[in-house]
Amino acid sequence: MNGTIWQRADRYSWAFAATSGALIVAGGLVAAINSAAPFAHGSWVAAYLVLVGGVAQMFLGVWCLGLPAPRLAARLRGAELGLWNVGNAVVVGGVLADSAGVVVVGSAMLLGALAGFALGGGPIRRDQSGRVIIYRIVILGLAASVFVGAVLAHSSPGG
Repeated sequence: MNGTIWQRADRYSWAFAATSGALIVAGGLVAAINSAAPFAHGSWVAAYLVLVGGVAQMFLGVWCLGLPAPRLAARLRGAELGLWNVGNAVVVGGVLADSAGVVVVGSAMLLGALAGFALGGGPIRRDQSGRVIIYRIVILGLAASVFVGAVLAHSSPGG
C-alpha cells in the first residue's frame, strides 16, 4: 500500500487491521485444534474466522483508505467495526449452537455493517471509479454470501 493510504489511517483502520490479524491467527488455532481433536463445524469455524473475520474485514476496513474519497466519519467507522465483529461472533455462536435464529440475527448485523461499508466507500468519481466499483462489487458478493448462509442455516439438519 502506498503512503497516501496510511496517511489517511485513523484509529479505526488500526483496529480493523489488528482485529483482522487476531481473527486470522484464531482461525489457524481453531484449525490446529480441530485437526488434533475434531469437533462439529471445526473446519467451517476455522475457515470463517480467517476468510470472513480476517481477510474480508481487512479489505473492508482498511482497503477503503485507498479509495478516492472515502467517508471516514468516526461514528460510521465505529458502527462498521462493531457490527462486523459482533455480527461475526453471533454467526459463529449460532452455527456452533445449531441455532438458525441466532445465525439470522448475526447475519442481519453483518448486512448492516456491509451497508455502512458501501456508504463509507464514498462517491464514484468518473476519473477514478474503478476502485470504488470493485469495492462495492466485493460488498455485494459478501452480502449475497451472508444471505445464502442465513438461508442454509434454516435448511441445515440442526437449523
